[in-house]
Amino acid sequence: MKKYIAKRSEQGISKTDIIAINSKAKQDALNGNQVINASIGTFLEDDKTLGFLSMVKEALSEHINDSLGYPSSLGDPQYLKGIMNYVFEDKLETINKLYHPFIGATLGGTGAISLSLNLFLEEGEAVLLPNIMWSNYKLVATKAKVKYLTYEMFNEDNKFNIASVKETIKKAFSEHRRAVLIINDPCQNPTGYCMDKQEYDDLFTMLNEEGKNGQLIVLFDIAYISFLNINDGRCPLIDKLCEGNTSFLSLIAFSTSKTLGTYGLRMGALIALVDSEEEKEQLSNSFYALARGTYSVPVGSAQAAIANLFNDPNKINQLHTEIKRNSDLMYNRSKLLLKYLDKYDIDHYPYKCGFFVTLKVEDAYGLAEKLEKEHMYVVPMNNHSVRIALSGLNDEEIVTLITKIKELI
Repeated sequence: MKKYIAKRSEQGISKTDIIAINSKAKQDALNGNQVINASIGTFLEDDKTLGFLSMVKEALSEHINDSLGYPSSLGDPQYLKGIMNYVFEDKLETINKLYHPFIGATLGGTGAISLSLNLFLEEGEAVLLPNIMWSNYKLVATKAKVKYLTYEMFNEDNKFNIASVKETIKKAFSEHRRAVLIINDPCQNPTGYCMDKQEYDDLFTMLNEEGKNGQLIVLFDIAYISFLNINDGRCPLIDKLCEGNTSFLSLIAFSTSKTLGTYGLRMGALIALVDSEEEKEQLSNSFYALARGTYSVPVGSAQAAIANLFNDPNKINQLHTEIKRNSDLMYNRSKLLLKYLDKYDIDHYPYKCGFFVTLKVEDAYGLAEKLEKEHMYVVPMNNHSVRIALSGLNDEEIVTLITKIKELI
């Protein structure tokens, strides 16, 4: 039998592939079974309908046909302006004074990560990832022909392990003088951990020290930033970036998928806080060529529609109100889930807020297989970690799922 697929493209589907597990759960439901699907990071209402924001639905309904022609490979200018306003809010003026920010539209947050690894790493250089991670990071790295090194996510005090990050940077620099470090915060996928101000202070101090020893690029993946549920509602990251004077390059991967509930429209952005107009122009040209030679252009009609929302202060205020409502609902779900984990003495990684909670178990793949036989779907992240997406579960499903897990472990 002839094989036509090139060896460099041959690859099976990982047991941790979230989209594949979700597809299996959907098919199980279509077969008439009562399914509990805790695999996919999609926000659902308690009645299992897809959660949507009225402002987003209105913008898409009214403007999706306004711009059906080819956009620039860099993205719709008004969309990009709106993203900058949304991400930095009242700090945007400071950011523009300190840096020469570049922004390009991407196919979701995944697109921003993929473009980053292809733009900033040579083949064989390393991206640094947490040992408890969104598994697709590894696939993106493989397709970018770069290797990955892992750092320990948590220290003995269940805080972000800055010492391990430092050690991993040193290891990467011992082989090459360049590395990309990915920090997924706040609401880290898959644990739901959020770093506090002190952790950010300590992290930036360390990064500034290590950045003097090589070309350090730090990619902050903020896909879940809109669901941060703390007293002041602001992630410490933006304030740290406003201090300037860093010895490393800061990148931001932004996604509208979780923020706006536009999962299938694939809208995102890559922001780079470069130091000069010359560097900004070089990056713009490289980004354009990479995008043009990969997927040509982003989804321009959706970007143009959403730009009407992001650039209207009144609509943004209403959008924040609607996102807060969804965030509060998910936070209440998390309290119930954590209550039952404590009740049954099931260990888990530190959780503060967000779409996911990750359990510590003896046999993650075995547990996932047993649950699947009960028409319940979770994601084994590695041999000893199982992710539960509380974003799509109602209270009854949470109690049923955790009770069943207790029976099986």
